[in-house]
Amino acid sequence: MKLPFTKKPVKMPVFERPEYSEEINLASSRAVFDAFKGYARADREFFCVCYLDTKNRAIEVVEASEGTIDSAAVYPREIIKGALILGAASIVCFHNHPSGDPEPSLCDREIMKDIVFACKVMQIRFLDHVIMGSNCYYSFADKGLIEDYGLSFLSMNR
Repeated sequence: MKLPFTKKPVKMPVFERPEYSEEINLASSRAVFDAFKGYARADREFFCVCYLDTKNRAIEVVEASEGTIDSAAVYPREIIKGALILGAASIVCFHNHPSGDPEPSLCDREIMKDIVFACKVMQIRFLDHVIMGSNCYYSFADKGLIEDYGLSFLSMNR
């Protein structure tokens, strides 16, 4: 019996995880994009966390989640746990959109708000979340959303 598919299997594109230097300062969205833009070529979402020292140098960069073509599971408690274990002063998150469009989804916005709130409670600075697309990126900090989420946290009713 002949199978209905006669073409050779498609080989999935492979990307190389970028190397990073602990000396690189990751305080700006551009620096994060330049250091980790290799993730933009991945065929599925990766959500990563950069744990930084007081001079915004990487203590460690962790792939917190490897997802599917359009989502990755993210747990704020695990991000905070990593920061506390490593003694991080601040964190930067980044993830890729395999579609190439870095515009954040509603889910991206909600999870960022949760992470910002968790950082506020634990007195960890949350510097940015960068979404990488095809040769472009979206920065929550550059758009003022990190500050907005911080103000929203401060105005919560008790």
